[in-house]
Amino acid sequence: MRRRHLELILDLTSTCNIRCVMCYFSTTDQLRFKPYDLDAGSMGNMELTVFHHLASELFSHAHTIGLGCSAEPLLHPEFSKILHISREHRVPKIWLQTNLLALSDAKAHAIVEHGVQTVAVSIDGTTKETYERIRAGASWDRLHSRLELLRRTGGSASRSRPRLRITFAWMRSNREELKSLPAFASSIGAREIDVRFVAPTVGLDNRDELLNDAEPDELMDELWMVARDATSRGIRLSAYPAMKRERDADNSVIGKIQRKVWLLKSGIDGPARWRRSVLDRFAGCSFPGRMLLIRPNGAVLPCPFWEQEPIAVIPRDNSRAILESVGLERIRTGLRNGCPVSSCQTCDARKDALFRPIFSTGKGATETN
Repeated sequence: MRRRHLELILDLTSTCNIRCVMCYFSTTDQLRFKPYDLDAGSMGNMELTVFHHLASELFSHAHTIGLGCSAEPLLHPEFSKILHISREHRVPKIWLQTNLLALSDAKAHAIVEHGVQTVAVSIDGTTKETYERIRAGASWDRLHSRLELLRRTGGSASRSRPRLRITFAWMRSNREELKSLPAFASSIGAREIDVRFVAPTVGLDNRDELLNDAEPDELMDELWMVARDATSRGIRLSAYPAMKRERDADNSVIGKIQRKVWLLKSGIDGPARWRRSVLDRFAGCSFPGRMLLIRPNGAVLPCPFWEQEPIAVIPRDNSRAILESVGLERIRTGLRNGCPVSSCQTCDARKDALFRPIFSTGKGATETN
């Protein structure tokens, strides 16, 4: 049996239905992806022929498929069919990153019917005023009606419902509302939270939203308070900014054991992080060769942070051409040898700020972006 070693992140569209203040969609209606001479299908959506090809070539290598990265996947007119194809290929895990506002009855049924395990909803405010100010064009009432639709579609059996996760981008506009995030998450039935700092974005001046001028110790105190509150409510931290050890941490043997147990319980620590740490140490990075991002135009990137030309293009290239590409091997060799190439040279800060669920008890191991 073929080993499933890949996580695939798929950008199904290049458009979004709202204009968040910290996002590139605040200044454009549609994204363009390299290579620029290779356009996506109608209205910037991935063509089904492209999706069929990548499914036949790569899905048998994948243990996880993530739908959504830079744009809104629910806007794809064939979203339900895409889920059906994914399930036909028996990919073990499927998750969705969305603002949920475009959820319809048909799409909600498809999410449940085809076994999407996690629906991560971007909600950057715990009040109507903050949410609608940050996520321009979104409606607080519409959000809650879509959350209710998803709950209702899932039925009463918890095993038939996807796990709800809140993705919260932390910035100046919502700094105070991070404290109320665990209570809010609990009130809507979310089982996980994903907190990330807003980072500088290419092509957008979002400096007014960055927290890099804030007092680092104050940020750490706030992060610890929220992490403890969430865990006490049974909410898992699926991703969280790197944190220093608490200022009043108990450093006795018992205190260290209790802290380790809490880290495992919270979701910050565990086997997945251990594997990433080993790969980061011995391979230079855990992403290349184990994760691929595919854009709507079929461009294949070695990770979500790659800004150069793609390493392959679907449907031109098959799985062997992708997984054994010269570009991918050059990236991996550079990382192993301590000589990163291209985007890898400046990637660490963005990974910590945006996606990596890292915790460290060492000195200086903080990332406040």
